[in-house]
Amino acid sequence: MPTVAIDRLERRRMSFEEFLALPEDIHAEYLDGVAIVSPPADIPHQALAGRLVVLFATSLPTLVPVAEAGLRTIRDGHRIPDVMLLRNEEQSVWAEQRPVLVAEITSRSTRTEDTLRKSGEYAQAGVGQYWLLDRDHRSLTVIEYLDGVASVVLELDDDHPTGRVRVGEDGVVDVDLGALLGR
Repeated sequence: MPTVAIDRLERRRMSFEEFLALPEDIHAEYLDGVAIVSPPADIPHQALAGRLVVLFATSLPTLVPVAEAGLRTIRDGHRIPDVMLLRNEEQSVWAEQRPVLVAEITSRSTRTEDTLRKSGEYAQAGVGQYWLLDRDHRSLTVIEYLDGVASVVLELDDDHPTGRVRVGEDGVVDVDLGALLGR
């Protein structure tokens, strides 16, 4: 695949070997023989991911927050969550351990992927919690996976902008949606 500017989500059928050979400047995830190529996140998206990393690092100091790191999911799936919380720092591109938490920030081009497809993949991959931040709708939904059952443990929006969520046995995160998203 030649290096070209990507301005929308694209799906390209290819082998896993072809996926691994993509240039490093291509932002792509892989599932079921398809590379899901997306443009770089815009600056507000990246700033929000940075604020999440700081929130997690401050609230849960025994865990390792990482942004834009790779995660192996199901059926040879390879995703790149916006933010993950790991128990231990790793030296690889693709995390080998199951994340305690994965956070995705939706955009118009990734909303369906983030809300429908990824939530199921992350549950099957053994992720403990899934945080879904929607900038357009100014909302946060936190889903906890326990024994294969998904439960919404926190929902925030502009009418209910603050809340607290327990992240397993690792601690509690106090969330101010307005501070995360900007007022």
